[in-house]
Amino acid sequence: MLITEKLSIPGDHALLLSGQVGQLEAQLMVPVDPQHNHVAILGHPHSLQGGTMNNKVVTTLARAFKELGIASLRFNFRGVGASQGTYDEGIGESEDMLLLARLCQEHLPDTELIFAGFSFGSYVAYRAAAQVSHALLITVAPPVHHYDYKEFSKDPTPWVVIQGEADEVVPFPVVLDFVERFSPPLPLLRFPETGHFFHGKLIDLKSQLMDVIRQYVELA
Repeated sequence: MLITEKLSIPGDHALLLSGQVGQLEAQLMVPVDPQHNHVAILGHPHSLQGGTMNNKVVTTLARAFKELGIASLRFNFRGVGASQGTYDEGIGESEDMLLLARLCQEHLPDTELIFAGFSFGSYVAYRAAAQVSHALLITVAPPVHHYDYKEFSKDPTPWVVIQGEADEVVPFPVVLDFVERFSPPLPLLRFPETGHFFHGKLIDLKSQLMDVIRQYVELA
């Protein structure tokens, strides 16, 4: 089933899409009154560490977009769930994300893309956003000490970073140092007393995500 055939039908739609190396298992979340001028594409945590498109932070991202009338597409990376292929260190995963982004734009040429990802998925989202025009990039708990978020000569913009100050996986000082290397520094949304998986903070995360999206995305 084509993505575009489902974009006008409210609800959660399970999809099997064609990726670079085989099928991709995906979930399209469409709000009751969808805006067709934006689609968000979401990335999940590390494929080899239990990350899936149903991770709670990723689904919180999807719900934030839904409440603002923006459809979101999240998908299992290679080798996760029913998605074919094998883990590719973020390279192949970002190629799949780009393929889905271009598919959306091919059928809906006036649609602006929003990329968002959590943990490893934020690196996948970064690589996609660095290679295609977009309205916003959101990276939640980006592991900047493990992956190259300066890989491309042109930085994605606008780009917002969200980080817990008590993150036990991605140290807050490392992310703070990273955002301050930019000129001007990247916008950083800090969550005090918050660990990597935002336990007990998901409601607040959704609320603040919605504020960020409103700030950078022109809603119809």
